[in-house]
Amino acid sequence: MSRAILWAADVDRLLGTMTDRVLAQRLGRSRQTITLRRQKLRIPPFQPHRQPWSRVEEELLGTMPDQRLARRLKRSVESVALRRAAKGIRIFNPKKHRWTPADDKLLSERPAAQIALFLGISKMAVLHRRSRLGIAPPGGRKFAPSRPWQSGEDALLGTMSDVELARRLGRTVINVSWRRRRLDIQPHGHRWTPKADALLGKMPDEKVARRLGCTVKAVARRRENLHIPVGGRD
Repeated sequence: MSRAILWAADVDRLLGTMTDRVLAQRLGRSRQTITLRRQKLRIPPFQPHRQPWSRVEEELLGTMPDQRLARRLKRSVESVALRRAAKGIRIFNPKKHRWTPADDKLLSERPAAQIALFLGISKMAVLHRRSRLGIAPPGGRKFAPSRPWQSGEDALLGTMSDVELARRLGRTVINVSWRRRRLDIQPHGHRWTPKADALLGKMPDEKVARRLGCTVKAVARRRENLHIPVGGRD
């Protein structure tokens, strides 16, 4: 019986965005297999460089998936993601929700959970929208829109709990948590190490979370950022 490897389109898109050796380790395949596949598709090998980002390159951030842009610019996926986060640009999402006046009207009329379910977005997105517009929830008191974030404040994200930092900066916990997640900064108390990264994809996210003492969402987010396929079930 043939043991030919089935290549998914999302895997092919990673070819050339990092070295064959690194990609082979992340996918659990041999380096030779990765190299042959890349050469078959006529994709040039990844050539890391430290050239400064040009204005034209920065204008492309967030306009397409990080993997595709990395391949187009001949940069690593990690460098593209880090540059995008540093510029405060959200990750590309063709299904991103666009708020309408009718949607905003719901913010003062219905609970956040109901709005999230109705619009098909996360509860955190609803809470952040309320905070940004200064709209009080039904029966709640109105609060002022959050002020713009400063570089010095961003540097404190993840160095202490969101609750403690919110108190220190005079912000809401929701605002601090949203900003930390937007910049893809891990919550205080957990730091990813090469040893921890090595567990990703080797077992279910739930098992990795239990072993590392963090949330399943944190594990899934880290695995997705490193483009590692989900681990098999026990």
